[in-house]
Amino acid sequence: MTPENYDRNATHRVGGQITRATRTFAANPILDFVPAGGPVQLTRQVVTTASCNQCHDPLALHGGSRVETALCVTCHTSQNIDPETGNTPEFKVMVHKIHRSARLPSVVAGGNYRIVGFNQTVFDWKVTWPQFGSGIGDVRTCTTCHGAPPVGMTAEDYAKLAPDADNYKNKPSAAACGACHDNIDFATGKSTIAGKRDHPGGPQANDSACAVCHVADSGKEFDASVVGAHTIPDRSKQLKGINVEIVRVTSTGPGQFPQVVFTAKDNAGKALLLSEITSLAFNVNGPTTDYQGPPVTESATLSRVAIGADGSFAYTLTRAISVNATGTYAIGMEARRMETIIGNEGASANVSSASYNPVAYIPVTDKVAVPRRQVVATENCNVCHKKIAFHGGGRLNTAGYCELCHNPANVDVPQLVPPTLGGPFTVPPQSINFRFMIHRIHTGEELTRDFTIYRTRGVFNFNEIGFPGDRTNCAKCHVGNSYTLPLPETNANTVAPREFYSPLGPAASACLGCHDLKTAAIHAKTMTTDIGEACANCHGRGKDFDVQKVH
Repeated sequence: MTPENYDRNATHRVGGQITRATRTFAANPILDFVPAGGPVQLTRQVVTTASCNQCHDPLALHGGSRVETALCVTCHTSQNIDPETGNTPEFKVMVHKIHRSARLPSVVAGGNYRIVGFNQTVFDWKVTWPQFGSGIGDVRTCTTCHGAPPVGMTAEDYAKLAPDADNYKNKPSAAACGACHDNIDFATGKSTIAGKRDHPGGPQANDSACAVCHVADSGKEFDASVVGAHTIPDRSKQLKGINVEIVRVTSTGPGQFPQVVFTAKDNAGKALLLSEITSLAFNVNGPTTDYQGPPVTESATLSRVAIGADGSFAYTLTRAISVNATGTYAIGMEARRMETIIGNEGASANVSSASYNPVAYIPVTDKVAVPRRQVVATENCNVCHKKIAFHGGGRLNTAGYCELCHNPANVDVPQLVPPTLGGPFTVPPQSINFRFMIHRIHTGEELTRDFTIYRTRGVFNFNEIGFPGDRTNCAKCHVGNSYTLPLPETNANTVAPREFYSPLGPAASACLGCHDLKTAAIHAKTMTTDIGEACANCHGRGKDFDVQKVH
């Protein structure tokens, strides 16, 4: 019932939820209106569902019936409180806390972030934000959710859906900022965690003075402005950057030492001097029908790099292509450049810029080079990850470079983990083949068995990964029909001694990455003989259980 004294000139919102087919389909119609009549003058549309759906694919909460952020905010307001924990479910606070929960100062200090929902369900959040900055989990790219159009949306359309998207920088508040910086008690200005910095602005009774120090964007980096304070060092505009491209590769026959001719330029397209390059590395593997085993890896000796008259560079590898090599091989590169920037509070900071990893395909015995088939697109990974940057930040090309090492014959090394990291371990090796490993990682908390990778530099368990989207949407990562069956006859079996059987056929290595139950392995093995897999008979394109249908 509407109170008699309500403000008829205020903007109101009515929203609903409509579902069908046991919530398989859901819609949330929304209407903003002024009861007294006339156009809506006041808007508060800060984030769009389209921004959320870049990763959540699609947003579908509370049993799948809440699919629009405009509906979410009608309930998740500052007036609500979770009585069991005392935490507010206000949208901007709760969403910020959830997405930073694994790195919240309070959680790192030994606390937790919990919300007790309907039916007394306890949500104990320890989410690692999937984007990279100072390692994975860096939440400083505010425009992932605020102020930047999602992939495929024009700026004009985005502005219509989220006219208040810039509130994150134009209207800073203790609630929004304190959600991530949850060690600050703004009433006292003090940190609640010993050793953490107090609020430099001192106590704040309300939000009225926030924008005095925290202007939206001063044009400077690493200052107190909202945009400046969230600058990620390796994306600083001060960095001139490094971008290498392979021009050509010669001496590519069996037993020969390949010479790689390449260019190195900064972000403005200016050619770099050799002295401006900090490190170079090359990885060689083949054949491209399916890589087998560790690549030939070489960290270049920079003094051996020749400089061409046109400013290009040439490097001759010190290890030859195998005399038994056939077909087409691939050569990929890594390059880094150390640069000094002006960082936090005017202090200088050294940043190691990394180039995207170019890959060149070279004919060894083929007359013309045959590239490896493309299965995923790096830009698809970067919709959620923003900028893939593994192994210290130098591996940026999932679509062509990572597979040089993460191939069917490569496994982890439990027996080589040093004692300082808890090793050695006596478990059998596990496959690190890209299609198998990536499926396992992204299944994460939905796996029924342990998935741990043992390396000499660390032990990595992935059973707590929460994939935010719909894993049945294979096209989220894959290009074209690369995920459908049959796979190319040239695909190799995957060595996986820790699985129920090994080796896994090419199709099984992909499917058992997600479907890790023993019954699934039994089915896959039953359909595998010494001459190949029969998976495509039922799961092939156009068949009754076509991969596209069952997903």
